[in-house]
Amino acid sequence: MDETVAQEVSGKPRSIGERLRAGRERSGLSIAAAAEKLHLDSKVIEALEADRFADLGASVYVRGHLRRYADFVGEPGAELVNSYTARDARPAPPDLTQIPHAERRSDPRRLVTPLVGLGCAAVLLVAIWWVLAGSRSGNADSASTLPTPLIQPGDPANSNPASGAATPVALSSSTPVIPADKVPAAQPKREDTTPVRETRLKLDLTNDSWIEVYDSRDQKLFYDVASAGSVHAVSGRGPLRVVLGNAAGVSVEVDGQAREIPASAIDGEGASFVVNRSGSLARAR
Repeated sequence: MDETVAQEVSGKPRSIGERLRAGRERSGLSIAAAAEKLHLDSKVIEALEADRFADLGASVYVRGHLRRYADFVGEPGAELVNSYTARDARPAPPDLTQIPHAERRSDPRRLVTPLVGLGCAAVLLVAIWWVLAGSRSGNADSASTLPTPLIQPGDPANSNPASGAATPVALSSSTPVIPADKVPAAQPKREDTTPVRETRLKLDLTNDSWIEVYDSRDQKLFYDVASAGSVHAVSGRGPLRVVLGNAAGVSVEVDGQAREIPASAIDGEGASFVVNRSGSLARAR
């Protein structure tokens, strides 16, 4: 009786990798044969069956490979993906070596001297402002109370222009006063009602692939494993961000035009790129 059968008889729960290995062995396939049928590297199969999910990169790639391999060997893909997600969401154990140190309390007596200095400076500034404000107010009052010279009849300086004496003129305000009801009201700011153009993305799959699509506000438009032979159309406010688990099995169209995935956006079997508003594709930063 091998280890897999012994675990089933004993009733102990098996790990995700053990269930995948048992499913492959029931199908009579070797790791190399399974990898060839799925167009995967043998190291991916070995990592899945050994529960070394960190070797596969980001969790989105792990879920895509896990679902696809589980369905291939006859195991429930959705159940194993949920088990992996629950396992990946567990909090890391606390690091007992990091002992927090008690925060040192500051001595309040140290703050007395700076506070006293700030208070004295504030009082000095208020006193200077008060003196300057009183000086300006006195000058304005004295200017406003100057007497207007009167023109006396029979004054030689006023009757003889050739004497060179200037005729005093009373000062008056020349600034026009506009009534309140004549002041033009402020015009309200017009809002831009130009409709926002959405980018139309079409994904045609020849192989199974994990797909994620986000709009410019990072809103999730698509997030799932798409099967071979399916076509998915997504519309959203550009630029759109796209993540593919199997880039070779996905054809891309933007606004009805076929687009080539940039080579710089492909990482192994997956790809991560941005669909610009102009319809061009670029590597995601």
